[in-house]
Amino acid sequence: MPANARATLAAIWQTRAGLELRVAAGFSALAFELFEHGASQVVYELVGQAVRDEIHHAQISVEIASKYRGDAPVWPEPEPVRPPPFSPTTGAMHATLYVIAQCCINETIACGVLEAGLAEAKSPLIRAALGSILADEIDHARAGWAHLASSHVTPEMKRALPKWLHRLHVAKLHEFVEDETPARSDGIVGHGMLSRARLRAVVYATLVDAVFPGFHRAGIDASLAEQWARGEFERAATAASERS
Repeated sequence: MPANARATLAAIWQTRAGLELRVAAGFSALAFELFEHGASQVVYELVGQAVRDEIHHAQISVEIASKYRGDAPVWPEPEPVRPPPFSPTTGAMHATLYVIAQCCINETIACGVLEAGLAEAKSPLIRAALGSILADEIDHARAGWAHLASSHVTPEMKRALPKWLHRLHVAKLHEFVEDETPARSDGIVGHGMLSRARLRAVVYATLVDAVFPGFHRAGIDASLAEQWARGEFERAATAASERS
């Protein structure tokens, strides 16, 4: 592999290590809120385990970055971590929004992206890494859907969630529809990194096939978020097609 491609992949995985640690911190903050406001046993177990899982994902990322660089592993520097405010909500509703953002949206989409990367990866090392991370992310997503199915999310809360789902999807996914610069992984084949166009397609497919149906099964109207996503992703795809 050319030196510049190795350097690019090393940088991607090193950046990912820091992101994984921030996700671990997010699950730690989420666990704190759920312990305070209530959740089912299975959600407690899954969220608690997720903290350790994400630290392990950071370890995997650090080690793979070192393999591409050809030197010793380097752990990320500390960074500030700020839990999302979801203003003006408080209490159990705030905890539920945190679960939705962290698990139902982020982790479910991560499963789709990892699965697509695994399908394209040729490197045995990368396939092992992505497979290990994917197995954990499936459980992290399950935590969110299990919480929505529990009695800790009341009918009153579900009636208030549609407008929040729209806001959360816009906040979480705007980069996929607004960023038109080539992804750093464009042109790197066989190492599990998706091109910008492929990433956008996978994210949208995961929303349509898993995320939005999940909300509907939980008795939550996701039509506002679904309408936004359909329009924005179609617009982005059309714009990309015209540029090419």
